[in-house]
Amino acid sequence: MVTNFEDITRLVKRYAKKIKKDKGVVSIIQIGSSLREEDFQSNSDLDFLVIYENPVTRFIELKNIDDLEINLIKYGKKQFLKSLKEGTPIDLIALKFGKVLYDNGFIVKVKKKNFKPSEKTIEKWLHTATFNLMDAAMNYSLPACMCCYFKALHHSAREFSRAIILKEQEEFLEGNSAVLENLKANYPQLYKKFKLIIEGRNNYEKFKQKYIRSPKINASGLGRYLLALEDISIEALKITKGLEVPKINQLIEELQKKYKIDHYSSFYIAPEDKKLMLHLVLKGDKSGFFNYSLENEKLTEVKINEQNKV
Repeated sequence: MVTNFEDITRLVKRYAKKIKKDKGVVSIIQIGSSLREEDFQSNSDLDFLVIYENPVTRFIELKNIDDLEINLIKYGKKQFLKSLKEGTPIDLIALKFGKVLYDNGFIVKVKKKNFKPSEKTIEKWLHTATFNLMDAAMNYSLPACMCCYFKALHHSAREFSRAIILKEQEEFLEGNSAVLENLKANYPQLYKKFKLIIEGRNNYEKFKQKYIRSPKINASGLGRYLLALEDISIEALKITKGLEVPKINQLIEELQKKYKIDHYSSFYIAPEDKKLMLHLVLKGDKSGFFNYSLENEKLTEVKINEQNKV
């Protein structure tokens, strides 16, 4: 496993040379945490954005070298320009903050067009953030991978935070340090929660995999980090979408008045549909699925299944 930043820097150069040999490559840009030593962690990925002369059909390619995950984000030139116009965060970030490892002149010309983030950028950040929140929320009660749990927490908290900062301050940021600095100055409570999540990811190996059979999300242990992310998500959705999202434990307390709950399982927030979905394991080995409408503030039962029939 690659854990040293100097090693990662050498690997970047070696792998970029390999990518350059692909037919039709016009630009190679290094993006992500591997650019900054203060952001790089032993479980970080190595990310490249690669632009080709002609359109591509496979936009994402995953590889593994020395136990390090390599992510290739691929575009044809016209596809990349279209994505920039649509305000796709990762492409705007690559253009503004990425390290150009190879370019035949295309990126130089694109930078002169002065593409900027928009409301669509916020929407896309929220989509990524809620997806990672769902991933973390599922991994909490039955953590199959500590690294994956904290990685999802971190990525979700980061995107929610960047969406807040872009919405309220029109600042487009990259890197943990820049986000933390802004949160500390403008949102001190969110700063503490995001910092806690980063610290958790830095020390994920100290946590043990354990099936958590608690009716609610615990305020200690792994739950402490999920609840911190929940607070960030609530504030982000209020600021960016005007949505009032309740706390999961409060919804569970309400459901406990009617159902015998064995333990929490997962939840998912869908801001575009203005709803929150909650999955609980009920006494008698049953699964309970519930829906909370963010529009009319109603909590309803969707279905109750036997566990082996879910």
